[in-house]
Amino acid sequence: MTIFFDHQTFSLQEFGGISRYFSELINGINQRTQHSAYLSAHYTNNAYAHDLQLARRWFFPNTALPKKIPLLYRLNKALSTYDLLTQSYDLIHATYYDPYFLQFARQRPTVVTFLDMIHERFSDQFAELSADRVITSRKREVAKRASHIVAISESTKADIVDLFGTDPAKISVIYLGSSFEVSTTPLSLKTTNTTAPYLLFVGHRGYYKNFDPFLDAVAPLLKQNGLRVVCAGGGNFSKTELAHIHALGLAGLVTQQPINDQLLRQLYSDAVAFVFPSLYEGFGIPVLEAFSCDCPCLISDQSSLPEVGGDAVLYFNPNDADSIRAGVNQLLSDSTLRLKLIEKGRQRVAGFSWQRTVVETTALYEKLVQ
Repeated sequence: MTIFFDHQTFSLQEFGGISRYFSELINGINQRTQHSAYLSAHYTNNAYAHDLQLARRWFFPNTALPKKIPLLYRLNKALSTYDLLTQSYDLIHATYYDPYFLQFARQRPTVVTFLDMIHERFSDQFAELSADRVITSRKREVAKRASHIVAISESTKADIVDLFGTDPAKISVIYLGSSFEVSTTPLSLKTTNTTAPYLLFVGHRGYYKNFDPFLDAVAPLLKQNGLRVVCAGGGNFSKTELAHIHALGLAGLVTQQPINDQLLRQLYSDAVAFVFPSLYEGFGIPVLEAFSCDCPCLISDQSSLPEVGGDAVLYFNPNDADSIRAGVNQLLSDSTLRLKLIEKGRQRVAGFSWQRTVVETTALYEKLVQ
């Protein structure tokens, strides 16, 4: 089979879980199966695509071009449309929710991956989500018209069925993996190389990620224990975030760190714990990354996270400040618990891999193409 992957995510993201997933899937198909995956992103600034040599051309990298992403998106959409019209593929897998590709399918099976149902669940709570009036209508259309849907967790599948009324038989759950190698060093509580112990927060911090309420909850503990919070990635702190940090008296105790994969691995390895206070996740790749780096995990008990974490993490209620503080206190005071979570994390992450993602996804393709 030849599988066509369109441009969407690779036009929109330079980094991020969605493009990481599709990069690993495309690369795995080409490297480990008899099938062929074609990425129709003629221009992209996505780091994973270039790292895996899936991409062909950069689009004004490191240049602050006005409306750069919309320009890139329109260019790649036109080129993807041309590819769909002029080349032969056995199946189309869209990398986001724009339904434009459906009109060019010409009886070929079409697959779309649903990463989450965040907009549908939380647009009434967060203005940033409700401002996007397009994504839900697009998701509803591709859910109705695509041949099949891949959901990345049972939680996401249940939400699709509940919110869109989609037939469960049309949805296959295929878990994601981690791109980090699992630690093989003897189990131990590593001594941090940094000047003060820290909790690690990874990725974007806005709205449903619940960062501000998390800081409110742990502020007293940071001051009492000489503990810091390091935010990996997610961009520089905004003026609003900086004002909040100062108002809590946490200046110097909460920092932001730009990352690459090498640095992120080191941050996981040196942290007292990885914290994930999110109100909703479609899957939660950072949990697997933390497991791979022997980092104890303290995470929200919401949505898909218990599917990923299993019994290898310490859970809290992200809507309850007392629950968050109690979890952090427990991890700080119990070194035996931290070591136990590290050991269980190693066992847990063994059940997730990009190889498994590739095998299960190509098996789905083969059924659809028959």
